[in-house]
Amino acid sequence: MCCLGLLAALPSPAASAAVPGISGRGTDESDLSVCERALSLGFGDLERYQSALPSYLRLFSAADAQSRWHTAAVECPQRFAEGTVRSALAFHAANTLADRTGIGGVVTASSASLDDDLTLHVDTSTAAGLSLAEDRAGFAFEILAARHGADATMYKLSDQRKSNAQILATVVAHESDPRQKVYAVDSLIANPDETVDPTNGLKAATSAVVEMNCALEELDAVSAGTGKQSDSASSSGSSSDSTADDASSSRTDAEAHDLAVISTLVSAHIATALDLGYPALETALLK
Repeated sequence: MCCLGLLAALPSPAASAAVPGISGRGTDESDLSVCERALSLGFGDLERYQSALPSYLRLFSAADAQSRWHTAAVECPQRFAEGTVRSALAFHAANTLADRTGIGGVVTASSASLDDDLTLHVDTSTAAGLSLAEDRAGFAFEILAARHGADATMYKLSDQRKSNAQILATVVAHESDPRQKVYAVDSLIANPDETVDPTNGLKAATSAVVEMNCALEELDAVSAGTGKQSDSASSSGSSSDSTADDASSSRTDAEAHDLAVISTLVSAHIATALDLGYPALETALLK
């Protein structure tokens, strides 16, 4: 409790200054929309957990940031990808700080597995894109498992991804199964241990690149489905017009549910990729 009290007392100038468009709405946080409040608090937490504060304080800020950026992903129409990515990065930072400090019970992990009874209201093309990304990753992990002497962890990842693909292929009515089932294997066979991510040139464990590419492919599917290319991840220097749009728009309950499910799934993929050795670089993930 003392730690939380100290954390709450810390000043956070970035919490309001980092979000252009909020400044004109007054200093009373009750005047902010859910989106604006999530952004304001999220940027403040981001500043603190990346600072030189004691590790235990940074841990609590990172844990808070994970939740607040998830809220931003769901509630801010222009910030889905950014909120999802920042939530995952905050989770990774919190996990690292929890291990360093030995403080448990603070970090909440997202699940990379979908429920069998999942209900979604997304359009067919979005569901198809999500299913295809999961199936592609499941196939890749199966190949990597075989290349690594029947690696049990990779087989488990393969089964999870393929199960997700099956659920997403049936949760929305499709004219045909969006899954291809079999994909190109040349790169996986040639580079089963380490490879270069073709999306940004970063070198990482092949399993990490497979998982991160799954996450990024799913973010693209959501962006394409909404028809908002500006929904791709952006830096904290976004325009005031974008923030104004975030403040004036609102989600229906069905949209909020769907985006919460998808954001949680994608964040879990990103976190897994980071655990597998993908570089935790904001500049690589926030386009």
